[in-house]
Amino acid sequence: MKVAHVTLYPPKGEKHVKGSGVASYSKNLVAHITSDAIDQTVVCNAIEDAPQNYTDDGIVVRRVFRRKPQFVLSVHKELKKIDADVVHIQQELALYGGILTAYLLQWLVFLWRRRVVITLHGVVDPDAITPRFVHENNSRLPVPLVKLAFRVIYTPLMKWARRIIVHEQYFKDILVRSYGIRSDKIDVVPHGVEELESHPKTLAREKLGISSTADVALFMGYATGYKGIDLLIEGFSEYTKRNSNAYLIIGAGKHPKLQADETYLAEYERLQKKAAALIPAAQYRWDGFIPESDIALYYSASDVSVYPYTTALSSSGPMSFAIGFEKPFLVSSAFADIFSQYPHLLFDRYAKDLALLLDYFFTHRNEYEQTSRSMKQERSWSKVGAKTRQVYATIGAQ
Repeated sequence: MKVAHVTLYPPKGEKHVKGSGVASYSKNLVAHITSDAIDQTVVCNAIEDAPQNYTDDGIVVRRVFRRKPQFVLSVHKELKKIDADVVHIQQELALYGGILTAYLLQWLVFLWRRRVVITLHGVVDPDAITPRFVHENNSRLPVPLVKLAFRVIYTPLMKWARRIIVHEQYFKDILVRSYGIRSDKIDVVPHGVEELESHPKTLAREKLGISSTADVALFMGYATGYKGIDLLIEGFSEYTKRNSNAYLIIGAGKHPKLQADETYLAEYERLQKKAAALIPAAQYRWDGFIPESDIALYYSASDVSVYPYTTALSSSGPMSFAIGFEKPFLVSSAFADIFSQYPHLLFDRYAKDLALLLDYFFTHRNEYEQTSRSMKQERSWSKVGAKTRQVYATIGAQ
């Protein structure tokens, strides 16, 4: 079986790159699909001053498109050369450029519809699009227009694809209920979790200049409205009144697509000023974007990571790191449907509730030790690779 992957992809020899978690996802995926019965080719984004056609860990890589509307034509041309049995397309709203490219992707799916498996990394329920949602996602468009845009972009992708992969049952339920997609063409394949190795906690804290006795919480991810950084600041500020030994690391980097947006930059500065005003200076640090080389250091230095999101749009890359390092994490009630079997992880979206759960965690840590370890086993990349191969097999069987 020949499989062509359409995606962003990291440079040769790298895995985690700034700007897109889908690139590292795809690198992990192809590595764990590898089988004598499957011949894989990656059709991906061109990189300046880098080889455009090469083999990386036994996988053929063809860098043929730039993140512009013409990418559809470039990919289609390359797919005709490959003539794969399965065309596996990774999809995220602005993965291949802007809103126009998100719309044009459906025509690539249409052209290869009998062979397409599409992985939706983000699923938005149109019924959940409110003025608050629009504001938190840095849009100024009217709510009805945003709802229409999601339907126009997503519905054809799902209708024309042969198979659809989502990462949680919760997202499958949205596709069936709100988009009218047949349940039997949707497969739930978890976001894979890497085998990650931590540093000794004392050494990690020494390198970061953090007390070895502090109770350390970590937030990591791009600063966007739906990540709930206001709640993080307010909740941790409340918690410092209970625990003078508490310490928060805010690894909130500026979103690469918004670094020239004055409104976004003003909001980023507002959040920094809010943290400085509410949290004692000795009990937090704002480190911004955390590069790949330091990810293990930050998770190793922390006791728990916190995800106060206002809505669950996709599987969280930073959360996958927490699971990979077997580190405890806490999540807002936005994830209630996803983690319903782990109620001890959840807090309601109020500052006092976050403060209460942090207090409970730091006095009952042993209750959280097994959770990430169990999730890591359930979501291992070897299992994800096997489930994805099964999805490919259904195309040949239909």
